[in-house]
Amino acid sequence: IQEVYRLQGVNINDKHIEVIVRQMLRWVKIREVGDTDFLMEEQVDRFRYEDENRRVAENSGQTAVGEPLLLGITKASLST
Repeated sequence: IQEVYRLQGVNINDKHIEVIVRQMLRWVKIREVGDTDFLMEEQVDRFRYEDENRRVAENSGQTAVGEPLLLGITKASLST
């Protein structure tokens, strides 16, 4: 990513790239709900996903299964 910007004469600090990528990978799509409150195919914030799975696991329940979503930069910025 840095190289593309450098070729255009734009220097971006690595920290900014890290923030952008983190936002792009922030969402999870639920594939199996387990004993959680999620719905099938629901898109949830990764932190909410991890918190809910932790809560269910502490109560010996079945955790949800999700897959990471890769959002485009525009969509990621609109969902924050």
